[in-house]
Amino acid sequence: MGNFEPPKIIGRRKTKLSKWFTVIERDIIFPNCDQKETYYSAKPFDYVSILAITREQRIPLVRQYRPVLETESLELPGGLVDLGKTPEETALIELREETGLITSYLEPLGILDPDPGRLENKFYCFFTSNAEIDTSVTVENGIELVWADLNELYKMILDGRFSSSMQVALVAMASLRGFIKDLKI
Repeated sequence: MGNFEPPKIIGRRKTKLSKWFTVIERDIIFPNCDQKETYYSAKPFDYVSILAITREQRIPLVRQYRPVLETESLELPGGLVDLGKTPEETALIELREETGLITSYLEPLGILDPDPGRLENKFYCFFTSNAEIDTSVTVENGIELVWADLNELYKMILDGRFSSSMQVALVAMASLRGFIKDLKI
């Protein structure tokens, strides 16, 4: 590696647009350059998602309308990390609220940077293979619960029905860590 000279941050401003979202401006001067450049990033809350598998090898997926996409999206259970809660606690809450499932154990798969060029948040990825239905729970309004097995999920990824890049990365991490195997696509 050569002699890397990092750019100099000469100014930083934050504009809070809501309790969930802040825009950050950075004035930067790069080496061998006299002119500043301004870069913008967004700081949404961190979020979590969980690949849950029941003892019957079924995977709960959540179908809900996403205003940004202007259509429905098929996703794993998850959401924004709740204030005052750990990512693990939030993952358990979201799993229960969105699918009616509970679990006694979460396996952390890793923490990803959703978009290092634009976003300043983290994506916490979890896996469980012992999810069970809690019959006392009513699934959150606006959510349709869709069941799949691993082969169906992989087909949905390949044909674009399941297209959230971060959640596809979560499935890949579970596979790479050896938690899901024996697929027959």
